[in-house]
Amino acid sequence: MTTLLVLRERIKKFYARWGGYLIRVFRFALAIAAFFTINRALGYMERISHDWIGAVAALVCACLPCSFTVVLAGIFILMQMYAVSLEVLFVTAAVFVLFFCLYYVFQPGDSFLLLLMPLLFLCRIPLVVPLLMGLVGTAFSMIPVSFGIIVYYMLKYARENVGVLASNGSLSMPGRYTQMINGILENREMWVMVVACCVTLLVVYFVRRLSVNHAWEIAIGVGTVTNVLLLLAGVFLADVSFPVSSLIIGALAAAVSGLVLEFFVFHLDYSRTERVQFEDDDYYYYVKAVPKVAVTQPEVTVTKINARTSYDQGVEKELYNLRQELSNTAELFSAGKDLEQTRVLFEKGAKKKNKMTENGEARDGNHNKNV
Repeated sequence: MTTLLVLRERIKKFYARWGGYLIRVFRFALAIAAFFTINRALGYMERISHDWIGAVAALVCACLPCSFTVVLAGIFILMQMYAVSLEVLFVTAAVFVLFFCLYYVFQPGDSFLLLLMPLLFLCRIPLVVPLLMGLVGTAFSMIPVSFGIIVYYMLKYARENVGVLASNGSLSMPGRYTQMINGILENREMWVMVVACCVTLLVVYFVRRLSVNHAWEIAIGVGTVTNVLLLLAGVFLADVSFPVSSLIIGALAAAVSGLVLEFFVFHLDYSRTERVQFEDDDYYYYVKAVPKVAVTQPEVTVTKINARTSYDQGVEKELYNLRQELSNTAELFSAGKDLEQTRVLFEKGAKKKNKMTENGEARDGNHNKNV
């Protein structure tokens, strides 16, 4: 456990240092996944269904708030729906307008859920979002969660019935309106999922706010069971079908994600719980204080180990003195050698000078004799 706590502290320090860049990376990943999914799932307007357009748009969205990504993704969807028919475009636009009205009135700040919910539906783990938002969000977080579910099923219905909803199909204009609206309102699987996710979010939200030990762990367990039971009730009561394997995998993924989030955000030491009581002029206060589990990150220190003894130091001193003596002896030998070479040079010069003197005297004697 200590190793995990140290790792958590390192991750927190890393995020504190590079958090701005990590948020931009998350925005870019969310935006490019959303745009590529729209182009792959719909792709009815070929002019905007290119990967490079989605990549450029994702780069722009990485530097802007998530609300801009949601607006741009909504524009992409509306353009794709326009390629199908005007009726599909108007119904989709009406759903988007309703969402933005409720969103900006009640819960601004969770706009990324409108993109995240459809993506997690494609990954078969949509139960992760309501459980996590119940832990860190508010009760109003069910608005973006609900509309994310509605957008996913609406686009799914439009893709599966594009031949009927298209402007060149067999239905008239009123028939296309009726077909699209009924396809949304009469989708029982969608409404079962909306109810299950909203109830799960509210249950987790209220349980984790209780003043009991291990409130978050209890909320995670109760929320996971509640979500599974509600979906199973929808299978029997509303006659809808959910793959059992996807349901189990989604529930396990939600529980694991909740525990990971609890470890990083709300990991408490309940063994040191304290209850204090104090008062002022108007109230008595009963406070329950639970300390967070924290660990000091170990500091790495480098210690230079020197195991030399006094004997080794004496030997080193003698070696140093010996090297000094040898150096002095070498200098003396070098100086003596230089003196010897100088003496030899002087002797050679003296002999040469004497020889030149004798030759000069001989020439003078011969010259006088001739004269």
